[in-house]
Amino acid sequence: MKKMRLLFLSVWICSNLFVASAQNTLRPDSVLKQMTRVADWQLWSWEKEGMRWPKYDWTNAACYAGFMALNKVANDSKYSKAMYNIGNALNWNTGPRKGMADDYCVGQMYSQMYSLFKDPIIISQWRMQADSLATLSHEEGLEWKDNIALREWGWCDALFMGPPALAYLSSATGDRKYLDLANKLWWKTTDYLYDKEEHLYYRDSRFFTRREANGKKMFWSRGNGWVMGGLVRVLENMPSDYSDRGKFIQLYRDMAEKIASVQHQDGSWHAALLDSVSYPPKETSGTGFYCYALAWGINHGILSYEKYFPVVAKAWTALSSSIHPNGKLGFVQQIGEKPESVDFNSTEVYGVGSFLLAGSELIDLLMKHSGKNYISIENNTGVNLEEEVVEIPFQKFSEKFKVNKDKKFKVENAITGSEIPYQLEYKGEKTPGNILLLVGLAPGAKNYLQVSETSPSAVETKTYGRYVPERYDDFAWENDRIAFRVYGTALEKTNENAYGIDVWSKRTPALLIDKWYKSGDYHVDHGEGLDLYHVGFTLGAGNSAPFVNDSIYYSKNYRRYQVLDNGPLRTSFKLEYDSWNANGIAVSNSKIISLDAGSQLNKIEVTYNFKSDKPLPIAIGIVKRAGNGNIWIDEKNSIVGYWEPATGKDGTMGIGTIVELPATFRTTSNHLLTILNSTPSKAITYYSGAAWDKAGIIKNQQDWFNYLRDFKIKIDNPISITW
Repeated sequence: MKKMRLLFLSVWICSNLFVASAQNTLRPDSVLKQMTRVADWQLWSWEKEGMRWPKYDWTNAACYAGFMALNKVANDSKYSKAMYNIGNALNWNTGPRKGMADDYCVGQMYSQMYSLFKDPIIISQWRMQADSLATLSHEEGLEWKDNIALREWGWCDALFMGPPALAYLSSATGDRKYLDLANKLWWKTTDYLYDKEEHLYYRDSRFFTRREANGKKMFWSRGNGWVMGGLVRVLENMPSDYSDRGKFIQLYRDMAEKIASVQHQDGSWHAALLDSVSYPPKETSGTGFYCYALAWGINHGILSYEKYFPVVAKAWTALSSSIHPNGKLGFVQQIGEKPESVDFNSTEVYGVGSFLLAGSELIDLLMKHSGKNYISIENNTGVNLEEEVVEIPFQKFSEKFKVNKDKKFKVENAITGSEIPYQLEYKGEKTPGNILLLVGLAPGAKNYLQVSETSPSAVETKTYGRYVPERYDDFAWENDRIAFRVYGTALEKTNENAYGIDVWSKRTPALLIDKWYKSGDYHVDHGEGLDLYHVGFTLGAGNSAPFVNDSIYYSKNYRRYQVLDNGPLRTSFKLEYDSWNANGIAVSNSKIISLDAGSQLNKIEVTYNFKSDKPLPIAIGIVKRAGNGNIWIDEKNSIVGYWEPATGKDGTMGIGTIVELPATFRTTSNHLLTILNSTPSKAITYYSGAAWDKAGIIKNQQDWFNYLRDFKIKIDNPISITW
């Protein structure tokens, strides 16, 4: 009886220790910390010891797949940067054996990087290779002889290496022929290697008759892990209406049920799926792929949460307990083709890849079933958004989180708990139209956001603007990067009248308008910046005016203003201009100018009013100085960049404009012009602004032109919001 009590107590203690361990490891923040520990150790290992295998090799390519998954949830640009640097070092080429799936597995990462950066060079060589593969008949048998692996997918591992590379290429390019090829060859390999009774894949034809020590068929854990991982990565890129999608899902369900049924009691899968006794230690590369694939199925509604989440939870606990204190992942079977023994010190890069893939899906799974109300925002570009104002419709936000403008609430990162600064944007109305969130998003990264009913912390004011009656009716505005002003009626009565947008250069994030106007000493740099930009009667740094018969028809200065919002994250205001004559046409206009925290560019929405059956040409201009300034015009993206001639000790400025519509471009003696047609009462949206090299953020013309290019990418690819 005493022995029975001790046995019961032992079981109770072990059970509770497992529950406690699971509770500690199965929180999104804990999963993310474990992922970054493992990933950072791998990056350290590559840096200190070099890559054990060629950069293009399948071993590393599987690891890259994990890093791309981590990049999305970790929100740290070092991971996408590491992948980009690897691709660049390879000149974005695959391995030398062009028909061998192992050597083009790296195409998965290339296709994902292209989806972010949109640079054709990233996939040009891989795409040509895929085009070549598509021209082949693929009628050769798959028996493991005559180096069949150099031409066909004759071994089950290839179903992770080849099909996802083609499927991701299909998504990146929008060309379904690559997915069609993956589909065709997937089923060719499946018809040959898949055991319909066991719902598992043989490694290759040599294993059809091999048996384990217990007499059962030999099915290698990682081999089937490769298949499961490849299966969900193909499904990830397969449209819902694809003709064979149902076959893939049925195969996936059959394999998932089998895999779950042979999970070891420690939560892992050992090296051999049907004979874990002969291979006592857990094996983490296969376990990682199963954890990943099963979590993916739950997330996509293919598998039952109630049935399969315990399987995933136990698998992650087994994986987590395999991490060394320094982040090294242990119990990874070494390169091979059949089950082999492993220990705590065994590691390999593909094991890290499967671990990171598993963690990324597990975070999504835990968030979806957390009981929390949240939204996700995602940066689908290769631009690193260090400090970005994200605009979300407030009505939808308030309905989602049950908040209103009069109710105090805090916005937080749902994984880390860090607070997200925000501003309600009213646009001059009584109720807010948007909530503006100040976030950082790495290339390809996703943030989960939640709301708590508590008072938010004070938000640092980063934007500000005001009417300046003490100085000729100026209207001035600024953020933590740059400052601007335009001129009012009073200046027209002086001998220094000016029309265009003026720039004040800053080298501090502090707000300076009030201080500089009070002192009046802003033409000398006292360590904070100065007014070194000369406007005169020009368009200055991005103003607009009618352009008819090669002439600019300037208005008078603004007559009325209205502040719409004034910080802390966005300042916006409206300016109105009375009617003037533009080559015989009476024209008036109004413009709404807004400046966000962290931005070098204003958003300008200008509306021209006139009576005419024809559109009125409008020029958006940048003053061109005498001397050797550098001009960059990107006609395809409607960008004009200008790096002014150096001005000695006061440094150099860059000026730029971006329009959202196709335009034409002209260079005159004193202007760089972007010309487009205006329709009466219809707003034209464009962006204009400046940078100063002495601010230390944008230091040269290439930095400035890159900034303008990236800004246009952000305009064309706004942050996506998932409710």
